[in-house]
Amino acid sequence: MARKKIIPTAEAADAARILGQQIRLARHAKQMTAARLAELVDVSPRVITLIERGDVSVSFGNALNAAVHAGVPLFDITDPKTLARTRQQGEQALTLIPSNVRNRREWELDGDF
Repeated sequence: MARKKIIPTAEAADAARILGQQIRLARHAKQMTAARLAELVDVSPRVITLIERGDVSVSFGNALNAAVHAGVPLFDITDPKTLARTRQQGEQALTLIPSNVRNRREWELDGDF
């Protein structure tokens, strides 16, 4: 079965291109070849080229790994401990929301009984 073609929104396409540009700039600043970055990420050099072009069909995990290995700060956070703390804060906030959301229409119907 063929993979479904990903059609990104304009904003998602721009974000992918920006991340790709940042990865390429960081890689060049470190004088790292695409082949070396590919080794670090454990992908082919072609995947690095696709990431740097902003191709949205590339695995999100591979794109993030490429960013980390190239030295691109994720979410403008340069310290790994701060990134982990931010993740923990998000997890804590998520524990406060309900585990499921009921459709408003369902809620109105249940209220009649």
